[in-house]
Amino acid sequence: IQAAFAEVTAKLGGVDILVNNSGVSKQGKITDVTPEDYDFVMDTNTKGAFFVAQAAARDMIARKAAGRIINIASVAGLRVLGQLSVYCMSKAAVVQMTKAMALEWARYNINTNAICPGYIETEINRDYWGTPGGQKLVEMLPRKRVGAPEDLDGLLLLMASDEARFINGAIVAADDGLAVT
Repeated sequence: IQAAFAEVTAKLGGVDILVNNSGVSKQGKITDVTPEDYDFVMDTNTKGAFFVAQAAARDMIARKAAGRIINIASVAGLRVLGQLSVYCMSKAAVVQMTKAMALEWARYNINTNAICPGYIETEINRDYWGTPGGQKLVEMLPRKRVGAPEDLDGLLLLMASDEARFINGAIVAADDGLAVT
């Protein structure tokens, strides 16, 4: 992380906007979670996100630069999804982390917010949506559809813009209504 930020600073002068997007999961029952599965999910989704945001904020603070940190959490951080306990826990931690960062870094003119996407089709899960299990899940969604990455673009661009200067500590579900079901 430090090497990456040093390179960005050397080449571009520093970071003004961070989109902190990482996520892995292990599906299964809580009684079947191994310490290795737990560490894999928590290290990537929570610990990694924390230290990347910390590095960005340190850079912004040192340069006295206004900044935007946008953490990508998940609707799973707002509600429990079956068979994804550790993932849900990790993304709930990102939600609370976002609020803590927003509170602490506001005085440095750094806005920290989170987007909580619902089910988004990506290269990682694309094949799943065509399976019987994937189709069953889609049928349970409010509009019976899965989103595309570009469905998050408007919100992401707003949070990164100067127009969002008064938005700090916001946790926004972009999930096509899943969080309210």
